[in-house]
Amino acid sequence: MTTAELWEQFFYHLRVKRRARTTLNFYGVTRRALDRYAAQTPGFPTFPTLISVTHLRAFVLWLEEQGLAAGGVHAHVRALKAFFGWAHREELLPRNPAQRLERPTLPNHRLPTVATEQVGQLLKAARATDQPLRDVALILTLFDTGVRLAEVIGLRVADLQPERGVFRVIGKGNRERSVPVGVRAMTAVSTYMRRERKPRHAGVQHLFLNRSGQAMTRSCVSIRLCRLAEASGLPRAQVAPHAFRRGFAVEFLRNGGDVFTLQQILGHSSLEMTRRYVNFLDEDLKAAHLRFSPGDRL
Repeated sequence: MTTAELWEQFFYHLRVKRRARTTLNFYGVTRRALDRYAAQTPGFPTFPTLISVTHLRAFVLWLEEQGLAAGGVHAHVRALKAFFGWAHREELLPRNPAQRLERPTLPNHRLPTVATEQVGQLLKAARATDQPLRDVALILTLFDTGVRLAEVIGLRVADLQPERGVFRVIGKGNRERSVPVGVRAMTAVSTYMRRERKPRHAGVQHLFLNRSGQAMTRSCVSIRLCRLAEASGLPRAQVAPHAFRRGFAVEFLRNGGDVFTLQQILGHSSLEMTRRYVNFLDEDLKAAHLRFSPGDRL
């Protein structure tokens, strides 16, 4: 079996497990990068049984030489470990060449997080667009629920449960969960549906639609947020879709929410993933230290 055939087996496995399209795209990026490297590297093994950790380390070094950031290299390493680990567990490979492949150290930088004041600026800019009700509803939904980009574009009209104050969301791994929605956000969505949402035909059931009456795509939402950021004088990275997710988590914790409830709302499989958001509460931690400082209490 060639490496290309092994990849096909892996993608078949992912589809059987009903993994999200974004997950398949994630592994597809690594596959294409590895194919490019193999094509220009004399002696790179065609068969996966001949690939060693030395070959994979050389590939990682090549990625870094291409100027890829540490986060991107880290993502490729995760994909390689998952791919070769699966092949070894399935007994398609006698050994796992990625087992000893080191993950690059990620810089401990604070990731862009949208703040309440910035959401206010975006809402002001949204009211001046050609689809103001949709844009306001989209911003409030992202900030008030913390849903992922794939989840918000996947929302359908039938997923709204205003009487319960929740959205039905299909998250990673095709897992379903109920996400609470505040009154303001739910009202904005209801107003958009009643006054501005115009599907191209009866078969279009997605909630957020573009000007053609079709479901908004990932790029459509990202471009819309970028334009609103420019109109508000905000950096694009500050209003990226995932910055809203981080912003929701920070405000939820800041307003007294607990990490266990936050884990359920965000759809995290482990509490450790949710705990990372505590690192964004620098100002709150400083305020707590001022109140409870052991040194000041001597």
